[in-house]
Amino acid sequence: MSNGKIIQLQNFLEKLDVIRKKYEDIEAQKDQFNIFSTLLDPSDEVNLHSQFIYSLLNLKTRNEFLYLNAFLKTIKSEFEYHNNSLEIFKELHDIDILIIDKSTKNAIILENKINASDSNHEKEGQLEKYYRIVNEEEKISEDKIEVLYLTLDGHEPSVESISTSKKHPNLSKKIQCISYPNEIIKWLQCCMLFIYDKPFQRETILQYIKLINDMTNNVDIEERVEIKKLLGESKSNLESAKLLIDNVNHLHWHTIADFWNGLAEFLEKHGYEVIQKPTEESFTDIVHGSKRKKNNAGLMIDIKTKHPFIIRLEEYSDTTFNFGVIKEKKMPNRYVKAFKTLVENEEDYEEAEDSFIWKCPSLNENENFNSWDIHNNATFNLINNHFRLFITSKIIDDIDIFIKKVDGLVNEG
Repeated sequence: MSNGKIIQLQNFLEKLDVIRKKYEDIEAQKDQFNIFSTLLDPSDEVNLHSQFIYSLLNLKTRNEFLYLNAFLKTIKSEFEYHNNSLEIFKELHDIDILIIDKSTKNAIILENKINASDSNHEKEGQLEKYYRIVNEEEKISEDKIEVLYLTLDGHEPSVESISTSKKHPNLSKKIQCISYPNEIIKWLQCCMLFIYDKPFQRETILQYIKLINDMTNNVDIEERVEIKKLLGESKSNLESAKLLIDNVNHLHWHTIADFWNGLAEFLEKHGYEVIQKPTEESFTDIVHGSKRKKNNAGLMIDIKTKHPFIIRLEEYSDTTFNFGVIKEKKMPNRYVKAFKTLVENEEDYEEAEDSFIWKCPSLNENENFNSWDIHNNATFNLINNHFRLFITSKIIDDIDIFIKKVDGLVNEG
């Protein structure tokens, strides 16, 4: 990149930074209290999002299912029901939300995904399973079953979720992908029309909309308009913005590669022997690969310690970064006992089918990164050398603490 382009980009970023700080100040002056994020994890799809959506759909107002009617209108559903035969379930047959009327013989399956991936099995995909159950066990014909797949960004379910068994070839055409910032917010905004005189419902829904906007980085429209105006001010601003957009994937690749390679390097400096670390192919699959390659790619580092066990640090598309002791070889009983003691007495530690013990590092909400998502704030911040070293140090400190605890328990025994 020429010096001229670098100066041009710096000038653009300085102007963009002025806008960012302006709206940060505006946001800081707003009432930040939100009952949802205060009581629950904002990304809890079961206890927060599915529960709240289910509660509204199931709520009768003036002896009518006004919330349900507004929802059906928003998604352009053909679902028909009678008030006295309508049933709405949460977690029936493991389906997040099932809306069913056996008298009109209609059903809607709503599968809700925030961060989790599809729970597929070797012989049957997740959505295939739900579709089959509603068809066979609830006796609803396939042409009367609607399937909604709700996510933060409206993406499609995995191929395996809808075609593993190949028993329902038309399922893929029936799935309607909906998103929180689009259909859910539109639905809730429509609901505001009939709850104008119900202040508790109105305020609750406004707080939930705010939560969705925060989760999806859906900034105020005024901020977007001002950014658009800045882009249109000059050709150089447009070129600078396009330069950043064109290089997002490259930034992503270098960011996660620098973090994982740097983590392996610092583990070695700290006295651990690295016997396995991510390959360049793994980084490429995550950033540039097909959807299947992204979802199947894994990042891991194996390290030897002075003890007779290997510690694995790993992250997958559907799991957060964690470390633990893998079950690759027979373990002396005193160590197995130490691991079990930690699992039983400290809530941070857990056992898994392939691990004697594992835990997530002690990172707060602003430090939890996701190597698959460059739009995650912590992941993006890994570009910064100081932040990357800070996260690396916290992870290594956690491993040191774990080994000291194991030492203490083994020596006690």
